[in-house]
Amino acid sequence: MKLTAKELKKDFPRASKGSSYFTAVYPLDFTLRSGEMIEITGRSGSGKSTLLNMFSGMLTPTSGKVFLDETDLYALDEKALSRLRNEKIGLIPQGHTALLSLTVLENVLLPSVLYSKEQPPQEKAKELLEKVGIADLMNARPNELSGGELRRMAVARAMLMNPGVLLADEPTAGLDTENILAVLGLLRKAADEGTAVLLVTHENEAARFADQVLTMDAGKVSE
Repeated sequence: MKLTAKELKKDFPRASKGSSYFTAVYPLDFTLRSGEMIEITGRSGSGKSTLLNMFSGMLTPTSGKVFLDETDLYALDEKALSRLRNEKIGLIPQGHTALLSLTVLENVLLPSVLYSKEQPPQEKAKELLEKVGIADLMNARPNELSGGELRRMAVARAMLMNPGVLLADEPTAGLDTENILAVLGLLRKAADEGTAVLLVTHENEAARFADQVLTMDAGKVSE
């Protein structure tokens, strides 16, 4: 599977006087292929998360296009786009996205029950929780978890559906060295097995897992 961006740009309106908008991502072309793991690094506020959210179909660009293979994401209606994201894109977002009413295991299984009537893949979910080191918390509620444990739960959830594209926004934030390496190793393994992986991170350790490292600064990406 291939993710392609063409002349992708994002502007946001300003609330203050002066310029009516600011550019968070300047026009860029980008390609992420099956089996690749690309890292984008850069300071906070450089536009990394904005870029990743446009790639994931979660944030409509001001101009330009995003293709998943031959499918133009933003030419789809919301229902079709939501289903495509569920089936083809694994997203590890920043912040807390767990449903508090569900257990950790149920949160991880959530993508599998949104559009399918088949039995949820519980054994796979448990295996992923084991790999990220929180299998003993599968019956806990999200409000019982630390920030780092919530990040690892999000990693497991994003990988459950064997996505063709995996987009990870600071997936190792709040983790200790052992768990940083475990998560980065999982992402590398996913790439080696054919997933197209894009990692946005400040983590110095990540570079040795990636095939290519790009830098983003003031909305522009460079090698």
